[in-house]
Amino acid sequence: MAKKKKVKRALQWRKDEVVKLKGLIADYPTVGMAKFRGLGSNQLQRIRKDFRDKAEIRVSKNSMLNLSFTECGMGKMSEFIDDQMALIFTNYDPFQLYTVLEKGKIPAPIKAGATAPFDIVVEAGPTSLRPGPIVGELQSKGIPAGIESGKVVIKQRKVAVKAGDVVAAPMADLLAKLEIYPVKEGMDLLAVFDRDGSVLFTPEVLHIDVDKYLADVQECASAAFSLATHLKYCYPTRFTILDLLYEASDKARNVALDIAYPTSETIKPLLQKAYSQARNLALNAAVYTKETMPDLLAKAGGDAQKLKTIAGV
Repeated sequence: MAKKKKVKRALQWRKDEVVKLKGLIADYPTVGMAKFRGLGSNQLQRIRKDFRDKAEIRVSKNSMLNLSFTECGMGKMSEFIDDQMALIFTNYDPFQLYTVLEKGKIPAPIKAGATAPFDIVVEAGPTSLRPGPIVGELQSKGIPAGIESGKVVIKQRKVAVKAGDVVAAPMADLLAKLEIYPVKEGMDLLAVFDRDGSVLFTPEVLHIDVDKYLADVQECASAAFSLATHLKYCYPTRFTILDLLYEASDKARNVALDIAYPTSETIKPLLQKAYSQARNLALNAAVYTKETMPDLLAKAGGDAQKLKTIAGV
């Protein structure tokens, strides 16, 4: 009898859990699924605190997740269920959710048996380690170390583990002692479902270099503007029409000046040009006027001075 009650309670729990998950899926436009194995309880609590009022995190059995996805038309999410999973329900869009989770990760020691994601380097300089057997441990791993002013010092920069190599337990312990944290711990997002668009996103798609993305957008906008400008009047847009009108106005003004066509914009420079030409003509013809007399006198004085010099007077 007791066994039947346990089975009934288990079945009821399963039903209640699926109802709870389906309710959360219906309440939020974005549903993310992340792996959290290896996270300590303190770190998981920190993540929950960071997401307070922004998202709800629910840890459940994989069978419950699979059933909930199937009944909510999100069957593709089941393909990404792996190990210990948590669902994240949020109003963030998928890209925002990915960015928040990545920024929330903290540096952590690499574990024994893990593969180095890149060259793990021990930099030259003093360490926080106290003198002792640690010097011998470092040297045995090919890391030149010594003691200076009562501190353990790395004498030369050294690659401790090459990218792609498996980290042995002694090396993992040594790196932790040196406070070298080559990995980041946090929730690893495996998939995100955008319910509004019925689209499933994976981390490869969501990983965007925002600075590069903005630079690319700016470059594309600049190229489009340049193209539209080079097409001139064949393809005016609201971004280029002002510059094109300015250019057309300048060209029309230059044509009017070349053919001496008087307008409100050209009359002044045309009169100035005519005045200048008339004055030069008067000077060349030695016509005595109020405007030419100072220049003609100056010219006459200069000519007289030259004659005087030639005559040796």
